[in-house]
Amino acid sequence: MNTISNQRWSDAEFDAARQEVLSSWPTGAQVNLEEAVAYHAAMPPMKNAARRALAAKNQGETLLCPSLGSDTVANHTALLQHMEKEGEADILTSYIDSFTRNCLFERAQEGLAKAQESGRPVLNGFPFAIHGVEKTRQVINAIHRPVMMFGPSPDARLTHEIGLAGGHTGYSGGPLISFWNYTKDVPVAQLLRNFQYVNRLMGRYEEMGVPILYAVSGAMPSISPPSLMIAPEIIEVLIAAAQGVKHIQLNNWLQGHLIQDLAGIRVFRKLAREYLDAAGHTDVQTVTYSVSPTGRFPTSQEQVYALISYFTMIGSMGNVQICGSRTIDEAHHIPTPEGSAKSFRNARMFLSMMGPQGASAPEGATLETECAMVEKEVRAILDAVLELGKGDIAQGTVLAVESGILDQPYSTSQQVAGRVLGVKDATGAARFYDFGNLPLDEEIKAFHREKIAEREALLGHKTGYDTIVADLTAIADGAILPVA
Repeated sequence: MNTISNQRWSDAEFDAARQEVLSSWPTGAQVNLEEAVAYHAAMPPMKNAARRALAAKNQGETLLCPSLGSDTVANHTALLQHMEKEGEADILTSYIDSFTRNCLFERAQEGLAKAQESGRPVLNGFPFAIHGVEKTRQVINAIHRPVMMFGPSPDARLTHEIGLAGGHTGYSGGPLISFWNYTKDVPVAQLLRNFQYVNRLMGRYEEMGVPILYAVSGAMPSISPPSLMIAPEIIEVLIAAAQGVKHIQLNNWLQGHLIQDLAGIRVFRKLAREYLDAAGHTDVQTVTYSVSPTGRFPTSQEQVYALISYFTMIGSMGNVQICGSRTIDEAHHIPTPEGSAKSFRNARMFLSMMGPQGASAPEGATLETECAMVEKEVRAILDAVLELGKGDIAQGTVLAVESGILDQPYSTSQQVAGRVLGVKDATGAARFYDFGNLPLDEEIKAFHREKIAEREALLGHKTGYDTIVADLTAIADGAILPVA
């Protein structure tokens, strides 16, 4: 894909693309948009993820949302019912299996057949394209909570056609997290184009009276200053809004440093609103989500219970509408229904204690400084992207990836510069170890160097790659900083 723009697709362009997508696998023929809208209209209003999240925002409530999925209709239904009843989750998810996320539908079909024959899970999620609309609705009809699709994907177009027609009312993923973390040689312009289709489909549902909650995801953290995650997410926000998406969930990837995580939540909420309004999308509504970090977790369940409570506390103090969490069995195997339910009951207890007290972020100079620096970094990156694209965020994104102005550490993509690196400071906050080609001024760079120097003074030596590796596994080893 050589050209890309952030202009809304015309109806003719989108309808032509839909014909191609729906004909790519037999179950696409089951999708009828008008009939799907009628199916959604018949559902209870609070079974819609966007409406439920906005109600939580209006009422000052924090909801719980796990990330899980199984392969057969029976297994997936049982899993969601267990999390609905035993896990006390408010919004449920259907995680998309890896084969489906990569459009390897024949392999997904083979895996599903094995699962059905053996009675044991084979795929690591729900294969939407294989099940089709009616079987997807069997799951939705058995659940009383809203259900969203989860799972970054280079090409989720057919999955969204079937998933939305099948009764799902939201999705978590996006073009940039898919590009950074789930591709090897797919051009970023191609992913932007694929997600413009997904976003335009959501926009079509919105225009027909069905709110769809789109959870932008940006980039997975890996000792990353919050700006490295927020800037890509705001790009995803602007691309989605251009295609008619009206309800957006701002995903905050927490890393464990209380002040820095709270600063990230606050700045993301503020700047997403500002950039949306500047682009003329004043009618787009946002809600905020937080989740514990990716990466290795402790093997001790006692330690994981502490982490679940800690990250739930950060979300509660940050006034988010939705909290996600890892699970107590994360370090050992694919999370079980029992382990997931115990994890979310733990989070529920914490929210029940915190909620009525109205606990909020600890105000002070440290939080103000962190907010100011994160905001300055995000603005610098986004404004450089817009300048490259001459006001077009999609065109600018392609050029920014090529030039390293948009960059991520440890990316799977061979098209990413991969020069930027992070390391923790003396308090455990993420700082820039290597700025790569990020468009950051000397004031920002001096701030990060000063913070790293404070840790080096405590260590008695310079930070280096050994320090970075130790920082990456510190939480799994039982502390925010490596234990000496």
